[in-house]
Amino acid sequence: MKLLALPKYSKEAPSSRYRVYNYQKYFAKNHINMTIKPFFSSSYLNTTNKIIKSLIVIYSYSKRFFLLVFILSFKRRYALVLIEYELFPYFPSYFEYLLQKRGIKYLVDYDDALFHKYEDFPMLKDKIAKVMGYADTVIVCNSYLEAYAKLYQKAVFKIPTVVSVTRYREKKKMYISKDETTFVMGWIGSKTTSPYVLAILPVMERIYHKYSNVILHLVGFDESILSKEEKALAYIKVIAWREDTEIEEILAFDIGIMPLPDDKWARGKCAFKLIQYMSAQKAVIASPIGMNTSLIKEGINGFLPSNDDAWFEAFKTLYLSPNLRETMAKNNFEKIQKFYSDTLQARRYMELIKRISNV
Repeated sequence: MKLLALPKYSKEAPSSRYRVYNYQKYFAKNHINMTIKPFFSSSYLNTTNKIIKSLIVIYSYSKRFFLLVFILSFKRRYALVLIEYELFPYFPSYFEYLLQKRGIKYLVDYDDALFHKYEDFPMLKDKIAKVMGYADTVIVCNSYLEAYAKLYQKAVFKIPTVVSVTRYREKKKMYISKDETTFVMGWIGSKTTSPYVLAILPVMERIYHKYSNVILHLVGFDESILSKEEKALAYIKVIAWREDTEIEEILAFDIGIMPLPDDKWARGKCAFKLIQYMSAQKAVIASPIGMNTSLIKEGINGFLPSNDDAWFEAFKTLYLSPNLRETMAKNNFEKIQKFYSDTLQARRYMELIKRISNV
């Protein structure tokens, strides 16, 4: 069968890569031929020139428009359409409505609470609700998004964002630590999630003054949001994200961290950083927000501190107890293998697709 996937971004963006692109090989093995056509290309993600970016946006809207005209005209071309978030950002749900009216089956996938971003736009505040309602099935990554989706769609299917467990296991076997003298607290993310780290920098400074061999690795962090003074701090190391070194950077961590603010957007997050850390067999510390509380059981596989003092105590406990870190790491990997395996979720995904498309 032929499946058309319409992610928001090219493969470089984590959300699109893990929610869409990474399933292509699994689908192909089961005779699901997935064609991927992102809304924004790699050039959109890589350019910082505002004029060029504006031109890319115009081109992206035009390209998606003509693609949809083709799909609507030749509705038998694909058995199913998979949409990440929406067809057009900041545009009403007209085209999703047309897909439904033409009898073109589509799935829509969410790993963020996108509906909150439209709350201040009167013409768009109920857009995501409509997109969900027009769909054949809504795919979400956590219970927060599931609860919202069920208000507008009966067919809601939960698939967490996962990584290749086999790849992480193999990389860990080959990994050789480059530095045994430092203790690494690690964070991995993107420009959009970088501001969350700023809240724990005072805790990190306190930690560093007590344990001077501690360093904070920030992979994929937006260095521009740091002040000159913060950039000069000895315990902060900003590392550029690269797909081919991502796992090795996480393996260099002694502890993986995921700070979050307690707001509506953060509650819709899928705790993907934690899944990466846990797949790399690391103990974790995270804010007790959203899906973080589903992944972490306090004191068993990590800690869920709710204030600065609790963050400090959680770190101190793990710093002083290598045996506890090892036990938590083992518990984390067992949990990933049992509930968050890529092969398990791919199998569930394929079963869903075949059921909807009647294959």
